[in-house]
Amino acid sequence: MKLKQLQFFVVSVDMGSFKKAAEVLYTTQPHISKTIKALEQELQIELFNRNASGVTMTEEGKQVYAYASSILQQVDVIEKVGEKKNSRTLYISSVPSSRLASLFARFCQLKKDEDIRYQFMEGTVEEIMWHMHHRTSEIGFVCISQRQLSGFIHQLEHKRLEFHLLKKTEPCLFVGLQSPLYEAGTIDPAALASVKLVQFQEDFYSISSHPGHLKEDFPIDQADQTAVVTNSDNVVMSLLEHTEFGNVSSRIAGDISKMSQLREIPLADAADGISFGYIKRKQGDLSPLAAEYIAYVKNELKA
Repeated sequence: MKLKQLQFFVVSVDMGSFKKAAEVLYTTQPHISKTIKALEQELQIELFNRNASGVTMTEEGKQVYAYASSILQQVDVIEKVGEKKNSRTLYISSVPSSRLASLFARFCQLKKDEDIRYQFMEGTVEEIMWHMHHRTSEIGFVCISQRQLSGFIHQLEHKRLEFHLLKKTEPCLFVGLQSPLYEAGTIDPAALASVKLVQFQEDFYSISSHPGHLKEDFPIDQADQTAVVTNSDNVVMSLLEHTEFGNVSSRIAGDISKMSQLREIPLADAADGISFGYIKRKQGDLSPLAAEYIAYVKNELKA
């Protein structure tokens, strides 16, 4: 069996006829027909029912088509490996953050003349840990409550990962012009209790749901207050801009006031309660490109 036979068969099915397949493959209809007939003889099955009006796939042909399509897709992936050998890659996971997304976009612009392939995935802290553990990301940016940090680092050790602190920050309430609290200097628990929230998808390490952080120091009634749950930073931004909803997140993860008319209002008595940093694998150094990106983020955080 040859790849050419599978290619001729798949293209014939996709195009609906041997004639159209021949046009696409720059060959003749008889050559297409002869090649597919040879494949049928080798497999000892009929791939097509042939009649005066054309051809239709047999049940066996449908099975072969599914397998052949998959094989040809994998061949295409293999052929592209050589194309990528001279390019660099940077795979990043991050908590949802307009600030981090903006930094990533500016970094890409700085590197526009270089052959670099990027992947930037947003998710919960646990999803980021999964990406790091399974090596689908090289670095993962997270925000962790100070009270959770010790347990978080302990869990990372079991996965052969490590946390590097970039900045201490604090939880804030983010609101837009539609919010009655827009001009507030700080916000106390009583005022926060009146706010309908749009919150990111939660997990064990979410700063707004962990019982050892905001629920004790700054209680949030998730059932009554959270009106929208999303994993999209764009949805959060749009709702804050156009509704009275607020969002509780860390200053770095939601540092959006510089890019819009949204305001960040510090939570009273909650200063420096959040650690922002990145996860990397314990064994081995970061690639030069990843190390350069971390240095870039560090420098931008100082601005």
